[in-house]
Formats: sequence, structure tokens, C-alpha cells
Amino acid sequence: MSYALIYTVPFATLDNVPCVVEIEKEGYTGKSKELTPAGDSPFTVDIEDEEFLYTPTRFSSATIRVVGSDYLQNLFSTGYQMYRVTLKVDGLVTWCGFIKPELYTQDYTLKTFNLDLECISAMSTLEFIDYKQIGESRTFVSFWDLIKKCITSASAQYNAIYFPHVYAKDTESYAEGTNVLENMTVSEQNFFDEDDKAMTLKEVLEEICKFLNWTCVDWKGELYFIDIDHIGEFYKYDPITFKKNGTVSPTLLNIQNVGFAGSDHALDILPGYNKVTVKCSNYPIEEIKITEDFDKLKLLSNIGEVSTNLGNGNTRHTQREVLYPNILTMHQFTYKNGVLSPVTDLSIYKNKSNAAELLGAIPLRYASYESGLKTPTTQSYNYECAIQVRQRCGTKYDPINDITPNSVFNDSTVVISAKNEALFFGKGGALSLNMSIKVLQKDKYDSPFGGGIVPSEGGITYLKDMVKVGIRIGDKYVSKDDYGRFTWSDTPATMSISLDQSNVENADGKMGTGFVPLYKTYGVLGKYSDADGVVINIPTNIYGTLELSIYAPTLTEREGQVPYGYLIKDLKLKYCSPIDINDNENSDRTYENVVNENYINELDEIEFKISSYNNDGACHSKVIWDDDYLTDNLYLAIEGTTVRPEEQLIRRIIKRYSAPRIKLTQVIKHTSDLTPLSRLSDNYMVNKRFINVGGTIDYKMNRFECIMIEV
Repeated sequence: MSYALIYTVPFATLDNVPCVVEIEKEGYTGKSKELTPAGDSPFTVDIEDEEFLYTPTRFSSATIRVVGSDYLQNLFSTGYQMYRVTLKVDGLVTWCGFIKPELYTQDYTLKTFNLDLECISAMSTLEFIDYKQIGESRTFVSFWDLIKKCITSASAQYNAIYFPHVYAKDTESYAEGTNVLENMTVSEQNFFDEDDKAMTLKEVLEEICKFLNWTCVDWKGELYFIDIDHIGEFYKYDPITFKKNGTVSPTLLNIQNVGFAGSDHALDILPGYNKVTVKCSNYPIEEIKITEDFDKLKLLSNIGEVSTNLGNGNTRHTQREVLYPNILTMHQFTYKNGVLSPVTDLSIYKNKSNAAELLGAIPLRYASYESGLKTPTTQSYNYECAIQVRQRCGTKYDPINDITPNSVFNDSTVVISAKNEALFFGKGGALSLNMSIKVLQKDKYDSPFGGGIVPSEGGITYLKDMVKVGIRIGDKYVSKDDYGRFTWSDTPATMSISLDQSNVENADGKMGTGFVPLYKTYGVLGKYSDADGVVINIPTNIYGTLELSIYAPTLTEREGQVPYGYLIKDLKLKYCSPIDINDNENSDRTYENVVNENYINELDEIEFKISSYNNDGACHSKVIWDDDYLTDNLYLAIEGTTVRPEEQLIRRIIKRYSAPRIKLTQVIKHTSDLTPLSRLSDNYMVNKRFINVGGTIDYKMNRFECIMIEV
């Protein structure tokens, strides 16, 4: 975003240090004006003072107070990043945020008046920015890139960013100062719910901080990621390049040495907790969305009712509706003068009767009934839903297609495709693919082939009929060898899948006129939960985009009939866990422990939407660590060993809250020596250490109402 200065509010502190509040407007091109500061407190900052030490974010708000006769109504904004506010103290950026939108109240009785402008910190505006995937398709993204995305999206002007050097892969990596956040990744799908609604960037940042047990704090023009249990090095990064350019460590600051700026002091006793519960909200990879929800599909064309004389005094009436595809990508074609042409705009067949005659794949809703005489009364249809895959035309003129007695395209053409992005499948599981098909055919001497064809017409499915499919995950492809075994390789491959042999009705290999499922992989069905149809083992960890392709059929003539395609029902592709995994592996996992059973209060449940893997099945919410799931193998310098993040949070809370803690509120002089990393001491609290967790800073009065909690 491009900002330009529209207003300035200059003032000085009691120590005569020059300060200026700069108000910039996005896209502004005019000149700036100077406003008059109001009273003794023209600019104050309020820092969130959440008492729980492991809160993931602790941001701030500010108030600008000016006096004058200009109502400044143009500062009424409708966007959270429309007017940027920056406080500079002695030329150094000390606070950065934005004027709250849609908030404006002013005295309308006096010629001159005080106007209060409420602002929120730049990082707070992330609450109103939805997460957007990084590329054209969803992928795996590192914690480091996610944090950079959040900071950049805040449009702030920070002087520096600080991260605790507390995690690593192992002791050697820790000694080398490796940035472990670059190696920890998570699926972008985790930030979108089942309805594809995105999380906000603030929620994304909070989930990362909860997982790492950090608190993100904006403080006097700098951004800190605090680990309150870490007293070692913090790495300093440039806010533009995100390159490391220094280190700092927590320092001890004595309150009495800082000096007091008021007498409104208070002491509170914060009680401990009796129990702590951490819930990992799993986002399981269940059935892959490769089947349509027909109830949600929009109507393309109501073909109407077709009546067929059955020759026995009865008539079959068939009602058909052609629908727009939604979740699946279905490809349609026309054939004319020897050329197969893709249909790029399906809407041109809106309300057209020939929509059902398109080659390729299209959703269909149909119903049939028989009667001796068709009655004029309204028929209540009991619809069936399927995907019509049409491969060829009839033998005479057809209103859409130039007729040929041969197939108009072969099995190298994809007619249905679908994909799910950013998936990680752990070794030991399997993919399960199933569908049922019904061959559509017509007497080859009938004409015309098009309008009279209805799905209820008889069609015999044979054992020799096959469905050609392709499956890949990332750069790994499934293939089938001569013995019918499925393998994964780097070479693009397709498979011809047989139909279920148990449906064979006679020695001729006929399988009836109904729907026939795919051949079941009986040898391994019992190894996996809820597996059905074709089962493909996953022998190693595989990750990336899962893609399924279904190709055009090549069906041969049989018994004087021309098979021109088939219907597909119950198309499903899903991930199946090994049968020996707990039946509840996909449910939310809960960690809990007693803190101090003598206390009354139970700590509010802490929910993780990013979590480590603990035999949970395939989940979008799990952290990937060097081509495998992160489990209990994250090195933590505080404990000097590898840990599971959820469990170590519980240990931290037990350590902090198994006994009461002291909370001090003291009015002290504002000093640049105090940072969120500082440890504070008070002469009247012997052997106790505190950290600042919030308060109010009045920059002109050089006054800080500091809230401190014992650590």
C-alpha cells in the first residue's frame, strides 16, 4: 500500500523530547496540515493486559487528542488500513497503527472542541484480513513464511523484529543458530474450513504462537515474539528483508531505579489453577471431494420427458435434467467434420434440449416409470443422480455431432478430473477408489441416436469393460503391474481398472443391466478402515496435490448394440488409515493434567488448530517436519531435550500456576530501557522477578502505568 502524509500533531514530553504523530492516508496526493494537540495527554497507548502469561498475542491501541474548529470528518474511514498513524519520538518510530473505521463522535455545540481519535495497532488489523493462499494452488507453507506474511500484511513501520532462539532440530542445529521456523510447514488447507471460508491472519498468527508457546507483542515501534520461559538469546531481524542482524538477551531492571511518576500502585494475588486441558482440533483428511453434491447443483437444462413404447402394451416415461458440474471438473466436447472440439462455455446450452447429447461428462438427474397409458396427472419423480459419460454418437445425422460409426475420441482424453491440494499422507495408510458404472447402449440401426436415448434403456455391462483412471500425489504416480499390483513411481502412468467379477452372471462374462462396482482389492481390504473397491497402499510418506483423472471409455460393440457411454454413480476417493490405528484417530485429541488439585479454578481449555502428530491419521492440521510429521522430536533449549509442543505447554503451565502469583500495578517513569524482554525487580519483593504484561503509556507526561506479573 502507498501512504502519504495528510496531518501531523507535534508535541513535546516533560523532558522536552520532540514528538510528532503522523497521520497518513492510503493513496493521498495532497499537502499535509498541522493539528493542535489537546491537553496534557495528546497521545496515549494502551497495551492489552491479559493476566494469562501464555496468551498468543498482546497488542495495543492508542488515542490521539487534538483541539480546533475543523471537524476532521474526512478521517471517518471505512477500512481498517485507510489512515495509518505513526508516533515518532525524537525521530524514531515508537508506535504504529491505524484509525479505527466507522467510529466518529464529536461535540457539535462549540466552535472549538477536543476531538479524540481512537486507533488500533497495525498487528491488530490482521483480525480483519482473510488468509489468502500464496500461489495458484494450495500448498505447504512454512511457519516462517506465514509469520512474514502476517507482518507484511500489517503495513506497519517497525524498527526491528525479535524472535527467541529456543527451538531447533537438535543440539547441533541449536548451536548453529538455524532458523527452525523455515523447516516447519503446514498445509494451507488448514486455514480454510469445509465451506472454504478462510481464517483471518490474526487467527493464523495466534495458532502459530500457541503451538510455539510464544506471545506476539508490539512495543514502542518494535515487534517481539516472547517466550516468557526463555532467558537466553533473542535474534533481531530486519523488518523489511527479514535478515538476522543482531542478538539481545533479557536484562534485569529495578523499578526503584527507574523512578515513579505517580502513586496509584496496587498489588493483587493471582490464584493458581487446578487443571489444564489442551485440545488439538484435528482437521482430518477424510473423503476426498471428487463427487458432486447433486442437491446443490444448478440446472442447466430440463430435457423433459421422453416416452418409449416397450412393445408390450406399456410405455416407459423418462424425465431428465442436465446439471452444471461444481466440485468435479467435467469436460464436454462436440464433434463435427472429423474435429473434436472442447466446450468452453457450457452456458450456451442453457435450456437447450441437446445439452444431454454433449460428448464427455456431465451431471444428470433422471427418473423413469412405466404405465399402460400415460395419464395427464402430474407425476412425482423419484430421481436418481449420476454422471453421464458419453463417448460416441449414433449412426445417422445428429443435431450436434457429425455422425461416424466409430469412436469420436479414444481413451487418451480426460473427461473427469478433480484434485485436492496440500495433502500429506503418512506411510502405512491407503487410498480407496470406488464407483459403479452402467453401460448405455442402443440398437445400432436405430435413428436418430441423440434425443431418444434415455438412461433407463437396457445396457449390458461385460467383464471386459474397464475404467481407465490416473492417480497422482505430488510427483508420484500410481501404476498397475501385470499381476494387478499397485505401485508408486516418478513416471506418469494410468491404469485400466476392472469391474467387480463377483457380478458375473454367466459364462459369457455378462454382468447385468444395472450398476456394477469396481473390482475389489480383497487381499488388503481388511488392513484398512472403511476401505472399499480398489485399494492402493501408501508405502512411504507422500505429499502434494492429489489428482484423479477419469478417461473416456473405449467400449466395443456387443450383440448388435452400440455402447455409446456409461453412467457413473457413487464416485469416491478417500484416505484409509491402517486398521490398527485407534478408531478415534481423526477426532480431536485432548491432553490434560492436574496443576494443583487444592485450587478451585480450572483453566479455560486451550485449543490448538495446529498440532503435532500423535497417531492421529492424516490431518491438514499437523505440522510437517523434514518430509515427515512433527511428533515429539522438537528440540527445546529450555528443557534441553526434544519435546511434544502440546505436552510441554502443560508442563510450563504447571510450573507457573501450581502456586499463586503476584501482580503489581505501578506508575513509573517511561523509559526506553524497559522492553517486553526485561525482567523487573522491586526492592519490597525480595527474590521475585516480574515481566511487564500491559498498561498505559502517556508519552507527553512521560508516564507508564505498568502492569507486572511474577514469573
